[in-house]
Amino acid sequence: MREINSRQNDRVGFRVHVQPSAPRDELLGWNAAGELRVRIAAPAVKGKANKRLIAFLAKQFSVTKREIVIESGERSRCKIVSAPQSIRQTLEEIAED
Repeated sequence: MREINSRQNDRVGFRVHVQPSAPRDELLGWNAAGELRVRIAAPAVKGKANKRLIAFLAKQFSVTKREIVIESGERSRCKIVSAPQSIRQTLEEIAED
């Protein structure tokens, strides 16, 4: 069950569950709670994992880092992220766990 919501200004919002300090950056798919599961190689120290998450998502969705925004959950593994509407199709194509 994917949870992708339309936002103002041609953006989409979606929930992300981050696993920091993983062996490598990896997109795992959607979990049963409707969150996009992502493993990030950076530790959850001084915002390093958040910066790496933004860079990783930007690369995966072919947008700039500036276009990926963590709206809430900066200090949590569960985050709400927004991105340009142009990535909606890509989000919908990602497989569920």
